[in-house]
Amino acid sequence: MTQNKNHDKKVVPTPVIDPSMTVLDVVAAHGATQAVFKRYDAMAGECICCHSLFDSLDRVAEKYGLDLADLLTDLGNA
Repeated sequence: MTQNKNHDKKVVPTPVIDPSMTVLDVVAAHGATQAVFKRYDAMAGECICCHSLFDSLDRVAEKYGLDLADLLTDLGNA
């Protein structure tokens, strides 16, 4: 008889992305979001991950004139 090894593993929920999280927090928790930030680089005029890694998402939206709701939606869908 084989034992189910997944039985003992704990499932850790993925944190929900919210405006107070930093770019680093988001990318660290949700690796696929890096591609979203790269898409937003053109609108920002510079690499968001390079220049705003420690800024909150609401600060990033304000700094670069981005729509925060759209950014959060795109990050959440990544």
